[in-house]
Amino acid sequence: MKTISLGLDQLLGQKQLKKPAPNLGERELEVMKILWGHESLSAREVLDLCEENSLSLSTMQSTLERLHRKELISRQKQGRHYLYRAIVSRSTIIGQLLGDIADQFGEGDIAPMISGFVSYVDQESARQNKSLLPDLVLKSLQAAEEGND
Repeated sequence: MKTISLGLDQLLGQKQLKKPAPNLGERELEVMKILWGHESLSAREVLDLCEENSLSLSTMQSTLERLHRKELISRQKQGRHYLYRAIVSRSTIIGQLLGDIADQFGEGDIAPMISGFVSYVDQESARQNKSLLPDLVLKSLQAAEEGND
């Protein structure tokens, strides 16, 4: 007799819950943008690259700790300090945000979201006086290649 293993959610007939996009504050988002642009940085280096000059090193370390607990960055001990690196890509977070929007506003139907996005791209294309579609296709292909690596 052939046995099939099913997850608990399948046995109960429930949809598997997907991971929602992380809630990021302004400072956390700024730090993620900095880390996406670099291989790995210390808290001091992130602080030096940060636009807000009034932050203390301990505030930056707390921000990095929160991002680490949210599993968005990794850290590796290097002497007396840590080196931080983004482990979740910008495109992954954007994808999660878009999924959340589709669930909240489209009740899982992505057609209204895509329609709204196309309208936005049309408006931006007109504002910038150029077609954004080729750039979007290229970035989509690059993101797909990154996901396959």
